[in-house]
Amino acid sequence: MSNPYTGSVASALRKAQLILQSPAPGEVEVADTQQALRETALQEAALMQLWRAYKAFLAEQGQQLQLGFRAGGEPDTAQALAQLVSARGKFSAEVNELVSLSENPDSWFQGMQAAWEALWRPAGAEVAQSEGAIGVQSLIPVQQLDRAAPEPLSRDLLMKWLRALNELVVRQRAHGQEW
Repeated sequence: MSNPYTGSVASALRKAQLILQSPAPGEVEVADTQQALRETALQEAALMQLWRAYKAFLAEQGQQLQLGFRAGGEPDTAQALAQLVSARGKFSAEVNELVSLSENPDSWFQGMQAAWEALWRPAGAEVAQSEGAIGVQSLIPVQQLDRAAPEPLSRDLLMKWLRALNELVVRQRAHGQEW
């Protein structure tokens, strides 16, 4: 049985790799002000492809376990996937590993997730939500302690995440083939 998500995972991982292997802005004739913007765009594009690969891999795992979710109803998190597995009376060491990875504050995944969420969270959004009103300003800086501040994106960091995600996918697929 062919898994429709396998190609999506491979495609997103390859796109991230190609983006990160593209020439750095200093290697291309571009104005100084555009170099930083170009590099930021490349890094964010690579992060988007890594996140896309992770989400497709969650769906691939669900498909492997024959959880029967419909297109568009794929799990958003490893925890949601684990709940689906448990609700169907099944067990998956691979899914448990994904959950552990997402809950471990020292894992590479936590850094990638924090970076992804930071792309979609406007600066100060947490402060406004925690104060319960929009437009309220505080003279005391507020920091969300339950959420790690994302590391600044760099090609090296993104390559580290690419290697880690690729290793996870290859290892879990190989383990699935053994069964």
